[in-house]
Amino acid sequence: MSICVLKRAATAASTLFLICSVACPTASAAEDSTALTNAHIAKRLDPTDFRSRIEFRNRLQEPQSGGIRNISFARLEYAFSKQWLVRVETPVMVYDAEQPGSVTQGGMGDLLVRANVRLLRTEHVALVAGAEFLLDTASDRALGSGHHSGGPIAFLSIESHDLHTTFFPLVQHIESFAGDSTRREVNYTLTRLFALTRWPERLYTGTELSVYYDHERDQEGATLELEVGRFVTPHIAVWTRPGIGNWGDRIPQVFNWDLEFGLRYLFD
Repeated sequence: MSICVLKRAATAASTLFLICSVACPTASAAEDSTALTNAHIAKRLDPTDFRSRIEFRNRLQEPQSGGIRNISFARLEYAFSKQWLVRVETPVMVYDAEQPGSVTQGGMGDLLVRANVRLLRTEHVALVAGAEFLLDTASDRALGSGHHSGGPIAFLSIESHDLHTTFFPLVQHIESFAGDSTRREVNYTLTRLFALTRWPERLYTGTELSVYYDHERDQEGATLELEVGRFVTPHIAVWTRPGIGNWGDRIPQVFNWDLEFGLRYLFD
């Protein structure tokens, strides 16, 4: 069953790089009209600089609970203004527990909705706050938490011109408020630091450390992910992101390993 999942991931990755190879010849022409400098890349990748975009991501993971899962995300971010933004993310998942007698499950995961407001913007620092909700829309028990959950989120953008790097510290709390009473409650706090560094030739790299504290289990866990991406045109970027779980036993948010491919389109 897991071979089927791997084939889906390989197909998604191949499609992504095919799109990239087709788009690459047009990059030089696009640069004639819009020079894509490090400053442009910093602004386009800064989540505190609200702009409408769509993203498609494919993640292959080994969860700590065992088995293997493949998640395809479609994300839409709509900026009503430079102060207000809404995100909607729909995951489609295939999960194989890789246990005797288990059946591969596939279908819709939990729908994510987030609303952000930008509270502060200076030359070097920006502050965003908002609320995020995960709705119990999973088509199968194994594909979701079984609860509606949500909570506040806040993050900063701190620019270091000397290092060609932008730092994004984030704090978020998620807690379940309705759903299946037979399922374990969702209650965790996330602290995260993402550092994005810009390189020549429209390349960028990112390092993301996420630390989770699960209040329900009274346990802590962390993941480390590394990202390498490139702007193919001023509007299109592609990336790959491998990750590993650092510590934390049986916390749902912490995986053993993870591999993501993504494609982003910015509308402005």
